[in-house]
Amino acid sequence: MFAVLILGWMQLAAPTGEALSASSGNYQGFPEQDALSYQIELEFDYATKQVAATARLRFRLITANNRLRLHSIADDGWEVVIRDSAGKRLEVERNGQVITVLLGREYPAGSVVELDASMNGNPPDGLYLTKNRYGEPILFTDHFSSRARGWLPCEDHPSDRAAFSLKLVSEDGWEVIASGEDVDGDGTWETHTDLPTYMFAFATGPYARITELGDERFIPHFIYQKDKPKARLGLKHHAAWMKSMEVTFGPYAWEKYCVVQVPTRWGGVENAGNTFIMERLFDGRDRGVGTLAHEFVHMWFGNAAGYGEWHEAWLSEGFASYFGPWLYAQTGGPPLRNALDGARRRWRQAACADTRPVRWMGYTKPDDLFGSSAPNTYQKGAWVLHMLRQEIGDQAFFGGISDYYKSISSGYGTTPKFQAAMEQACGRELGWFFSQWLDRPGCPRLNLKWQGSSLIVTQVQEFPFRFRLPLQWTNQDGEKVDRNFEISDAVTVIDLGGQVTAPVVDPRVELLWAKE
Repeated sequence: MFAVLILGWMQLAAPTGEALSASSGNYQGFPEQDALSYQIELEFDYATKQVAATARLRFRLITANNRLRLHSIADDGWEVVIRDSAGKRLEVERNGQVITVLLGREYPAGSVVELDASMNGNPPDGLYLTKNRYGEPILFTDHFSSRARGWLPCEDHPSDRAAFSLKLVSEDGWEVIASGEDVDGDGTWETHTDLPTYMFAFATGPYARITELGDERFIPHFIYQKDKPKARLGLKHHAAWMKSMEVTFGPYAWEKYCVVQVPTRWGGVENAGNTFIMERLFDGRDRGVGTLAHEFVHMWFGNAAGYGEWHEAWLSEGFASYFGPWLYAQTGGPPLRNALDGARRRWRQAACADTRPVRWMGYTKPDDLFGSSAPNTYQKGAWVLHMLRQEIGDQAFFGGISDYYKSISSGYGTTPKFQAAMEQACGRELGWFFSQWLDRPGCPRLNLKWQGSSLIVTQVQEFPFRFRLPLQWTNQDGEKVDRNFEISDAVTVIDLGGQVTAPVVDPRVELLWAKE
């Protein structure tokens, strides 16, 4: 029996903070299958906001099965038909945002199944025909975090990477940009490295182009004509950043690099090889350079070295939130410590700071990790890296991250894999560090009391943290002294000996803590 699928946006409940809710099944991966490729052809009518597309879906079955599961949103204005490779319409069953395609017979493990999907209408999510801020027409994808399913039936999960190809029929005179490269110059874009669905992107519109020199992998950026003067002031550091990232961590993994201006809901989206940035990015005082650095770091961390489960998103956003300011500082931006001081202040003010861990399993939808829990995913994630750097030293820190990156490039990592790489680099066990900073809410809340030359440090939260407390003071000889003190008890008395003047706690911004 053939079923027509109606796809559209489903509003889910707010996060509860408890264990994974029933609706989270909409956002889990399908371990019984492996997406191999999506071959897409698409055309559109901007005047009517109608899209017509076909997609050849190829999956390998990990276990013997007579069905295939896909993510797909239901909507009255978007029709999807699923057929087998011989053209026979297949029956499907829907459960929330998941459809099960009944294959008609059981296939053995290892079989490659090919399906053809045809889609028609007005896409409810993920693919948009709209106007930019100057009233000019544009078509673009905005798949992050889990919106590809809004128009493309797929396995919409970060753990399942696949090859993509796209043949896009656009308007005369419009520029087209997509993931991968236009291999034959005929408008067919193909990826050379597999991507999760949220990283696959394309856009078309009456773009102007800006050339940024310094690396043959750069292609001219796609910018609104009226924003070119401002954009030129921000798009000038990528060559220096490319050199720094490749020397420090390892080779760039993608076919090209460019920046694309679109009406995205996010500040920037790290689509592999073609970062999409919000329309007003170049309006700011820094012309968006801080955001551009953050998104460029994602080409290594989040993209090439990705994450396979949503609650591991700190392996992407924490890294970009740390190494983005690190890169920016190398090309005239504020010192890294300034960015960390601001990140610490913002995190302390967040409702999630003392109620949720970084690796939070209580999300209802992935957007929660980049919305209500964003201060943990971004700012605290960055601070975890900064404190790890203080704990093991620069040589082990940068060496371990480079080894981690190279070991999983073009795949996805996990916190245990990252921990193992860092333990190998420093020769020490670090389970306590990762457990307390990633899987436990909050930070040390300290009551500090001076009694003569002694400092009494009291941790006022319920359970003590283990950390290094940096102190700076001037001794009786007028010499400035810097030392770190190991703290692990609820109350610790530090005797500095002799006369102490001008004491400063955490003078170089090295610890995530709050003063009580």
